[in-house]
Amino acid sequence: MAKKGFKGATTRKISELAGVNEVTIFRHFTNKKGIVVELLSEMLDVRQPLQNSLQGDFSQIREMLIDYGRTYYNLMVDRKELILICVIESENHPEVGKLFSNLPLSAIELLSSKLKSFQEQGHLPQQLNVWSAAAMFISTFFHAFLAVHRMHIDLGARMTEEQLFEETADILLNGITKGT
Repeated sequence: MAKKGFKGATTRKISELAGVNEVTIFRHFTNKKGIVVELLSEMLDVRQPLQNSLQGDFSQIREMLIDYGRTYYNLMVDRKELILICVIESENHPEVGKLFSNLPLSAIELLSSKLKSFQEQGHLPQQLNVWSAAAMFISTFFHAFLAVHRMHIDLGARMTEEQLFEETADILLNGITKGT
């Protein structure tokens, strides 16, 4: 499917790769779309690893942001082929687009919740819209991933991945603290 897209992936090939009979596939899924939706649902669910990354003992918000950005970016890299399929297929298959949109939205929701807890503890300004801050932060890594893996832009010539994580956290925190 990574090479031929949704239309090019046959149920016969899917069953061969899964090591099961094609009839078995149709017993569990009514059609090819059902197979793909189930696969995407499972593989694009990043909530648990992202929640795990927020469980650390972070004495500084900056360290939490760097770790979260790194975790999110690496989760996308680990699912690179699947994400690129979603980018291509979401235009023709709205259900794929809906599942795909959960990837950044889940990351934003979890981060905004964590930022809210820092805000309630007095570590972030009360007037801060934590959802907007989280959306801006996650968007940086989402777009960096697409730039590198879809557009084939060599970010390594300008900065390392670690610099991306650190500088994105610094820019966000500097923007937040200048507003106070």
